[in-house]
Amino acid sequence: MNVPHCARNGACALAAMLLLAAAFNDFLSSHPAEEQNLNQFYCPPTRVRFFDAAGRFHWRPFVYRYELVNPLDGKYIERIDQPSPLVFFCEGYRYRILGWIPTSLHLIGCPAGTFYPLGTDDLGRDMLARVLAGARTSLLVVVLGILTYAALGCFIGAAAGLLGGWIDAVLMRCSEFVLALPTLYLILALRAILPLKMPFWQTLLLMVGTIAGIAWPPMARGVRGLILQIQSAAYVEAARALGCSRWQILVKHLFPALPPFIISQSLVSAPLFLLGEVTLSFLNVGFRDSGESWGTMLRALMDPRVLTDYWWNLAPMGCVFLTLYLLNLLSARRSLNWQWKRTW
Repeated sequence: MNVPHCARNGACALAAMLLLAAAFNDFLSSHPAEEQNLNQFYCPPTRVRFFDAAGRFHWRPFVYRYELVNPLDGKYIERIDQPSPLVFFCEGYRYRILGWIPTSLHLIGCPAGTFYPLGTDDLGRDMLARVLAGARTSLLVVVLGILTYAALGCFIGAAAGLLGGWIDAVLMRCSEFVLALPTLYLILALRAILPLKMPFWQTLLLMVGTIAGIAWPPMARGVRGLILQIQSAAYVEAARALGCSRWQILVKHLFPALPPFIISQSLVSAPLFLLGEVTLSFLNVGFRDSGESWGTMLRALMDPRVLTDYWWNLAPMGCVFLTLYLLNLLSARRSLNWQWKRTW
């Protein structure tokens, strides 16, 4: 039992680190995500060294400059005669922390050369900067998606459970209809009828609303079933017999029982929003700018040479797998806690 518990605690720590990295992506990057360096296309990850070519140890880490020797094959060599020391908390391009505080401070940089910890892509853009910028967009889709999904599902489920009658019947038949629809094809159809070029925030809200509009039935049906179950419980019947009003029963008995289930179900649905965003962006119907999300970055995998020769461009795929794994662990932890509390 200790291993799963440690794994879930580790998932919480990694999730917090991922959120911090996404929030402070510019501070952790040495170059802007959209900056191109066509002389360094498909440059391999820069190796951080402490020993020079003569075997001497250096307390300050340094890197060697990569020189392109074969543009057709994308072959580079390290110029060991040109070491460039790394500088921590150095000055670089200007940005705004969390979109508000202007600064030019970066965690690490190489003023005397170029530093690409995860290499570059086909246009010479820093892969680390792009992955961190993509994390901010993809995680923003997940967070806004969870909130929209929870609000929509709770509203429909509470209306069905509390009002009952023909309203309950109509809403549940609607949920069954939505569950029977082919989700991916419907999302593609809804997105295809809209303009391809839209501002970032419009694309974000449209994507979140579209996925939430397809995914709400499990939340609504769960909230409805929980309300019906609690309304028929013995302690609610006792409260009703003692003269409690409908509003008092809602506030004291029904509403406090809903948050554990809502949080658990929202975490379970989180991977759906991440996969939906990645799939739509990969199919070029989501975020169209190549530096805005992990899905757009994964379009590079259409080139077979990326899989064989430029493996560092697979970093977005690793981030997607890691995030999905963390979301599944967090949802499992919350579900177990909720079931344990219900048992007691």
